[in-house]
Amino acid sequence: MFIHWFPGHMKKALVELENNLSMIDSVVYMLDARSPLACINESFEKLIENKPVLYVINKSDLIPEKEVLYWERFFHDLGKRCIAINSLDSKSINVVVENLRFLNSGVINKYRSKGIKRAPRIMVLGVPNCGKSTLINTLVGRKKADVANTPGVTRNINWTRIPRLGFDLLDSPGVLYPDFADQEKAYHLAAIGSVKDARFDSIELAKWLYDILLKKIPDVICDRYKIEYQESPILGLEHIAKSRGYFSDKQKLDIERAALTFINDFRSGALGKVSLL
Repeated sequence: MFIHWFPGHMKKALVELENNLSMIDSVVYMLDARSPLACINESFEKLIENKPVLYVINKSDLIPEKEVLYWERFFHDLGKRCIAINSLDSKSINVVVENLRFLNSGVINKYRSKGIKRAPRIMVLGVPNCGKSTLINTLVGRKKADVANTPGVTRNINWTRIPRLGFDLLDSPGVLYPDFADQEKAYHLAAIGSVKDARFDSIELAKWLYDILLKKIPDVICDRYKIEYQESPILGLEHIAKSRGYFSDKQKLDIERAALTFINDFRSGALGKVSLL
């Protein structure tokens, strides 16, 4: 299975982001905690190399605390400013605001000293479904950006003014790689919901995911689906289908439905705190 998804709106978004870059003061780079490195887009790295960047590891509530700490240290050791959050949590949002004020203190002080009232302009970047719009909505305090648990909802770049915080935010569509040469990353992105489901074979992805998670949480898998330990991914999916009563019209096991259940349970956190790394 070869995974690739780079629709026209992503190509357009990269051009628009580059066109708006000159007016940007800093960048919020959103990463999914379950696979942060897969969310690093080289197309972004080239765009933002001369801007102050805050790396935000979102959905940190979906992985173990020790892994949250590991990733924070990982980025700090690279000299990058990094925080781990849950964008739905108000305490996390306070941490984001504090870091953005620090990151943009030079710009804030520069215009304040000149008597000019000008809010820092902050670009929010990330792959699809990493929580950009959710973060913006939580910062605003009401629904401003469209949100859904599927990739590709945001199609255009949008400015959002937040007077109470003194920020102007630029929300952008989630953008993936023009070149999907690294298929390991592609599988990670598909598993966390950053690739549209129609762009991959759900059974193949579920087999890959089962193989990874069985090494990490075998008891959780067996308990949740009421199955015995199965080392073979395809046998594991067959047993999930049988346990859940998933049958096709001809009373054959519906492996595809079992695969989708397994993938969605991982994405939603129903399998507990677990990452892909």
